[in-house]
Amino acid sequence: MSINPSNTKNPATIGSVTQPIGRRCLVINADDLGFSQQVNHAIDQALARGWISSSTLMANAPCCEEGVAVAQRHRSHASFGIHLNLTEFKPLTKTTELQRSGLLDEGGLFSGSIRELRGRPETMAACFDELDAQIQQVRSMGLEISHFDSHHHIHTIPWMLPVIRRLQKKHGIWRMRTTMNVYGRRLHCKPPLTRILAKKAWSTSCRLRGSRMPQVFTGLDVFLEDPTRKPFQQSTSIELMCHPGQEGYGEDLFLLECCQKLLKESPYRLRTFMNIN
Repeated sequence: MSINPSNTKNPATIGSVTQPIGRRCLVINADDLGFSQQVNHAIDQALARGWISSSTLMANAPCCEEGVAVAQRHRSHASFGIHLNLTEFKPLTKTTELQRSGLLDEGGLFSGSIRELRGRPETMAACFDELDAQIQQVRSMGLEISHFDSHHHIHTIPWMLPVIRRLQKKHGIWRMRTTMNVYGRRLHCKPPLTRILAKKAWSTSCRLRGSRMPQVFTGLDVFLEDPTRKPFQQSTSIELMCHPGQEGYGEDLFLLECCQKLLKESPYRLRTFMNIN
């Protein structure tokens, strides 16, 4: 059953940018808005219930227009970024370089192979043009973009850094998701040391160039394993990622409800991405 936000007590004033930031600013962001009707419905529910404070829209996804309508209903109390996408669905631009580079499959859809590619100048230029078109598409639909993140974290690929930097300069969007830096307790969840160091170098470079990012980024499930872990306790800004309505993330709405119960008696304060400075 769909939730009518007008009949729900608006709990999201806790995400208002006019309120003082709590000791630990917590942003809960739902990825993939626009992906499908099922995803849009689940994110709409989570926003109406005040379980999330932010979401990011996929400009080239099949249900993008419906996703924008969801965002417009909740924009007074939540932030909405753009989920930059070079791995799925059809691109908005038609360039031979996208096809030549291997970014597209034979059907003209993104192949998901971007991490296998090298950042040649022609490929980087094609990626910039496509992502620029995605940003302009969202803005043309009347939605203010609060921040960048990306589908399958493509914005954290090292050779994509100049592309993202150029997009930030052109559009004046400086808030951005950092790379994942807190992992689950299981041993195999944590990347090797070389990867961790590379991720730290990436985030340091972004901050030095003006990006405003949360100190900690991880999954909602990892946070709920133990919210008292040192990285959470020592950070003043945390972003948690979730995927309501997505295949393989069936428990996310349940986890979001659990998280809300935890927040009632915790030092964390649910905020939007506009609180990230």
